[in-house]
Amino acid sequence: MAVGESPRWWAVRRAGSSKPATYRCPFCGRLLHAMSEHVLIAPEGDSSRRRHAHAACVARARAVGTLLTLDDWRAAQGLSPRRRLRLPWRRRPATE
Repeated sequence: MAVGESPRWWAVRRAGSSKPATYRCPFCGRLLHAMSEHVLIAPEGDSSRRRHAHAACVARARAVGTLLTLDDWRAAQGLSPRRRLRLPWRRRPATE
């Protein structure tokens, strides 16, 4: 992704910390305490550019379509959602 270009999709994961830090939510601009329930968002999976956001703000942005996850973006492109990696010890045995 080039500098100044908006990301096509975002990686989203739950977060929480015992670190006494405060962040600013990129959606609402309000303060967000690290010890509260929140999520991390990263443009196109680039963890060096991750941001902390309120879970409710992210849910709202996803509902209106301004924050696409990789699966949302792939569906919009007509591609199938990515498949979850199945670890060998978690595979079900084949039935005959």
